[in-house]
Amino acid sequence: MPDLLPPLARALAEDANVSDELRGAGIAFGTLVERTGAAVAATQLQLDTSSAATASALAATLVNVIAVREQVFRDDGTLDHVTNHVRPLPLISFIDPVFYQWTSVRLQGEFYAREFAASSETTSAYSGSNFGLFGSGVSMFFGPGMVTSGSGSGSSTTTTDVSTDVSLGRIRASALLEPRDDVGIPKPNQVIRGPRLALIQGEIADVMDGGDLVGRTMSVLLQYSRRNGAPIAGKALSVESSGVPWRHLGSGVTDAAGQLQIELRRDFLDEDADTAPASFVITARIGLVSNSVTVTF
Repeated sequence: MPDLLPPLARALAEDANVSDELRGAGIAFGTLVERTGAAVAATQLQLDTSSAATASALAATLVNVIAVREQVFRDDGTLDHVTNHVRPLPLISFIDPVFYQWTSVRLQGEFYAREFAASSETTSAYSGSNFGLFGSGVSMFFGPGMVTSGSGSGSSTTTTDVSTDVSLGRIRASALLEPRDDVGIPKPNQVIRGPRLALIQGEIADVMDGGDLVGRTMSVLLQYSRRNGAPIAGKALSVESSGVPWRHLGSGVTDAAGQLQIELRRDFLDEDADTAPASFVITARIGLVSNSVTVTF
């Protein structure tokens, strides 16, 4: 295809070109990314160094604190007394230093580049006219002579060419600094001393009526004793069950052996009832002492 642009316009189009500016912007953005990464790394190093120094200072500072809190319960499950064991421990045992980290850093580039080129060219031509009379002596008025005349024209043309090249872009930066959730200090232990309550699963029996299965029962033994294993007699235990009824098999209080027995019962009301084994949670408690067990029958 032939080149339809005049030489002047072609030259201007070559002059007004922001390709070199855009190449420079790309290099500048790459430098920005590089320096931002270095700044983030340097800042993170300072954060880690500061956090480590804080943790070291907390670990080196000793204070009198409650290292172990001992709670003692009576036989009826109520709280008897609490003993606090105080000892010098590092401050870091109960103050967690905060460790920060850069979780995200985002960069977006914006650029603006513009070039303008203009040139003008002028072409001029002359135009005019002349008249002449020639002779000598009297002949100029009465004798022979010669008359001449002439004319001419011209033009002027001005050509102006303009070329503009523009490019746009944008740069944005955002960062998020937040505490780390994978660093923590374990808390002091709690010691609870009191009676023990155990739930022991017993016998499972089917309830038949003329050859038809109409129910199923299961016995559960509740055993209540002191820390040294001595039985606690004459105590009423509260029983809770999830979705299955129960009844006491006895007086409803622990016997001389510290035991109390209950019976769970499932009733199958019709022949289409689901008789497959099912699981239930049984909870026994007295005062603040409790224990749970999952039974299946």
